Order: sequence, then structure tokens, then C-alpha cells
Amino acid sequence: MKALRRKRGRSQADIEQSISAVLREARGLLRIDHCTLEIAEFSGTTGLLSVRIEGSCPDCNVSPAAFVRAIEAHIRMRVREVREVNLIGVA
Repeated sequence: MKALRRKRGRSQADIEQSISAVLREARGLLRIDHCTLEIAEFSGTTGLLSVRIEGSCPDCNVSPAAFVRAIEAHIRMRVREVREVNLIGVA
């Protein structure tokens, strides 16, 4: 059964769970308390992930948008099914 699962790949739900875990991890790495990173949409067929990003640091005025490239790279390295990342809400 495991070999069959590997051949067909992971389910959409499994992939989205992995993406959510990586987003929680990335949010922690940013160390911006008022930051939101969440899945807006994911297509398992194309590998396109849209992530909603909101918030800023109230003490230093740094936006999570300053880390767009790092967030994209982190997601793509950790979830192999993600081929492209589109960030929504980036100012």
C-alpha cells in the first residue's frame, strides 16, 4: 500500500496540512507578533499556491512583505508539491 501511495502522491488535504505547518513555522521565524500567513488557495494540479499575508511589526514598522522571497523559498524547499508561490496582500 505504501508503494502505491508514493506512486500516486499525497492527497490535497495532506499537502495543505504540510503547507499550513510550514506557514506556522515561517510566521515564528519572522518574529512579528501581528503577522498572518494563511493559504488562500492551492492547486495540486499546477502546484500554484496563493498565500495571504497581512500584518506588521507595531514597534518597528517592518512588514512581512519585506521577507517575500524568503517566505517563498522556505515553502518551496519544505513542500515539494509547491511549484510557484503567489503572495496576496503584499504592500
